[in-house]
Amino acid sequence: MSQLRDKRDVGYIREISDKALDLMSVYNIVPSPSNYQVWYDYACEENMSLNKAIDDMIRKKKSFTSKVCNNLYERFYSSELEQNAVTNVGQGMQSELTKIAKAVSDINKGTAKYGASLNESLKGIDDVPGGEELKTIISSLMTRTKETAKSNISAQQQLKESAKTVQKLQTTLDTVRQESLTDMLTNIGNRKSFEENLKLAITTATEKGNELNLIIGDIDHFKKFNDTWGHHVGDQVLKAVAHTIKTRVGEAGSAARYGGEEFIIILPDVSLEVAEKITDTIRLSIAGRNMKRKSTGENIGKITCSFGVAKYRQGEHRNEFLERADAALYRSKTNGRNRITLEGNSKSNVVKIA
Repeated sequence: MSQLRDKRDVGYIREISDKALDLMSVYNIVPSPSNYQVWYDYACEENMSLNKAIDDMIRKKKSFTSKVCNNLYERFYSSELEQNAVTNVGQGMQSELTKIAKAVSDINKGTAKYGASLNESLKGIDDVPGGEELKTIISSLMTRTKETAKSNISAQQQLKESAKTVQKLQTTLDTVRQESLTDMLTNIGNRKSFEENLKLAITTATEKGNELNLIIGDIDHFKKFNDTWGHHVGDQVLKAVAHTIKTRVGEAGSAARYGGEEFIIILPDVSLEVAEKITDTIRLSIAGRNMKRKSTGENIGKITCSFGVAKYRQGEHRNEFLERADAALYRSKTNGRNRITLEGNSKSNVVKIA
């Protein structure tokens, strides 16, 4: 599997590069640096969102025009690269300012010791031949030493203030980053948040040998509902479903809006059977809600969701993990909706209907 190979291996790089260029040739894409980055990463199969977006476009037989390619790059790279660069610079600045402040502090301590030594040398100097002249020289040195110490203290204070400013900027950047991981409509994690959490969850499960489950849920007939009641009511439904999922999952895992009316849940450290029970609690809670239009109080009926559940297999690529959960969701949809399908289950075993 590709994730087990060394990404720095020349043979691997050439293989992926050739695959990327072949794909670009097949879809008549100009091999510009930005396009090459997109398709190299697609060939690597490391960015699930990118791969899903391109796969959907290929399946729908869309053309990869210059505009489409630019949009892909802007969507998956530009803002993230810029944000990461700013974050790294901020962290670097703070680290360097801390080092400089420490260096100035050490100089201050040395200067203070030097001043104390000069002061000590003044004692009894009157009894030494030429003592008055030496006293004048030492006093002058002490004056300059004090001035230097004062200047250093001022510089150290300024550095401390600068470090505080950088810390505030870093906090702001962290806030912006958190916002970038949150779906603004539903206030739960977004696709980027899910991908980061999944990478971490797989790493932890691999290292510790723990179980890990992935659940994909989709609101049934959402397009028809949206067309009937309008997007404002549709947004209300998305918020309600997201809230239900978030509260029912709680601390057991992490939930995110994967896109449109699709939600995704990562459940670590539980069996597939427990994951199914948690999912069914979510399904029943959603199906049991009586939705009303907020503006008028008009009853708009019930909402149901279908789910697919997959258990992680040690060593598999996360894309394969996602595909198995997605395939289980598809079976729930084709077998009647408002139900849960466990990966690998046959038609007759797929149950849990409200």
